[in-house]
Amino acid sequence: MSKIASKDHMRQEIRYLLDAFRTFAFWKTIILMIIGSLIISVTVNGLLIPNSFFDGGINGLSLMVYYLFGAPSLGVIYFLFNIPIFLTGWRAMSLKFIFVSLVGVFIFSFALNLLQGIQISIKDPIMVAILAGIMKGFGTGIYLRVGGSFGGLDIVATVLKKKFSIPMGNTFIFINATTLIGAYLIYDLNIALYTGIFMFVDGTVIEKVQTGFSQRKTVFIVSEKPDQIAEQVIKRLDRGVTFFKSSGGWSHQEKKVIYTVINMIELGRLKEMLFDIDPDAFVAISNTSEVIGKRFLSWEDEGFTPPRKNKSPQTAGSENQPV
Repeated sequence: MSKIASKDHMRQEIRYLLDAFRTFAFWKTIILMIIGSLIISVTVNGLLIPNSFFDGGINGLSLMVYYLFGAPSLGVIYFLFNIPIFLTGWRAMSLKFIFVSLVGVFIFSFALNLLQGIQISIKDPIMVAILAGIMKGFGTGIYLRVGGSFGGLDIVATVLKKKFSIPMGNTFIFINATTLIGAYLIYDLNIALYTGIFMFVDGTVIEKVQTGFSQRKTVFIVSEKPDQIAEQVIKRLDRGVTFFKSSGGWSHQEKKVIYTVINMIELGRLKEMLFDIDPDAFVAISNTSEVIGKRFLSWEDEGFTPPRKNKSPQTAGSENQPV
């Protein structure tokens, strides 16, 4: 990238960041990051540390150092871990994401120090693992849902993917596996297993919070009666449909594939309807974590404010003109 192009890119990034400061979505993200950091800090200080449990990601590595060397402040360790991460990764991310992540690191590090020493009295380690997973998963999910970040592994994974084509999932697996091995070596297999239970519950709750406990179903239907099925989906389920043109691999016949998105309650009604209209129809159903659009979530529901359309004098009043 030339120096001129680099400067133009930086100006654009700064403009995007300044524009974000004027939106409700940005400040909603910051507020939810504060709430999330407090919940996670209570979990780490009140449940994980008293029971010598570990965590995933950079927080897990920070806990490993904290346990090994008896460092006075977990928040400081977490902050220090993120310094080289930001130095190596700031070019690979947008300026807005880097700024939000920096704010997140400061907030979370401060919250870890603020709530240091708090304890939640639970003796059963299984219950500790489950409760900690629920609390941390909820705290993490509420800020991830709106695009928040506490830095750490997200940036590392992105840099490795861009520079070395290492899949992001592999980076997460490697770091989390390192944490579990460290738990086994520093303490014992029981601590490693309890940490694994905690991490599983944590990941499950994060996913549920992000999808809002309202997972949708994406449905593809191949039938000899596509128009009749589409009509009934629109009338009886009040859902929209989209047609895709397709060609059968064996018959080579042109067909219409029906695409629609429904909720769990409507799935049974759809199956019953398909059986009545065309029991020979081919139906593929898959989970959809989130849907934004008509009859589902709107951009306003997600905290975004749509830009106002300013009509120019040349286009004003021309909506009904033929094109």
